[in-house]
Amino acid sequence: MARLSTTFNAQDHDTTQSDYAELPNGVYKLEIEASDVVPTKAGTGTILKTTMSVIEPEQYKGRKLFSTFNLENQNPVAQEIGQKAFASLCRAIGVSEVNDSEDLHFHAFTAKIGLGKPSKDGQHPARAEVKRYYFEDEGNVPEPAVDAVQPTPAAPANDNRQAAARPAAAAASAGGARKNPWSK
Repeated sequence: MARLSTTFNAQDHDTTQSDYAELPNGVYKLEIEASDVVPTKAGTGTILKTTMSVIEPEQYKGRKLFSTFNLENQNPVAQEIGQKAFASLCRAIGVSEVNDSEDLHFHAFTAKIGLGKPSKDGQHPARAEVKRYYFEDEGNVPEPAVDAVQPTPAAPANDNRQAAARPAAAAASAGGARKNPWSK
């Protein structure tokens, strides 16, 4: 048991809960507000984890987006992909050399955000992810805006509830209960 230093009254606080649906596809102005360098699961490489916060569009201000960059990995392809993505982030921020991940904090940048793919094992749904960084030096940075057309996320591969509901609904609409083949 741990005693609080004072009595906490929950009624004194706003308990409005938010819908934490994924960010819709679109162009966002973001900034990194937190970061951490951690070893890979196998302990043989290095990953940079970042917490990005939306600055614009206004209706999504403060929402979070999490990204990881595989900086060192035994798999040279994984390392190359991670380092290219990290270099793109650095260019979008306007930083050419990084010694400490905090050097990336609170620099605004613009990126295209889109819905990624669900995990191959079906355990995790599709998540919003950075699809493209825009670079000030190219002069093509668009204004932040949500795309007019949004994708419909696919159901997880292991979600059998929808499939099970269809035959029962079809039988009910066909005018009665469906008999099982083994029923007489």
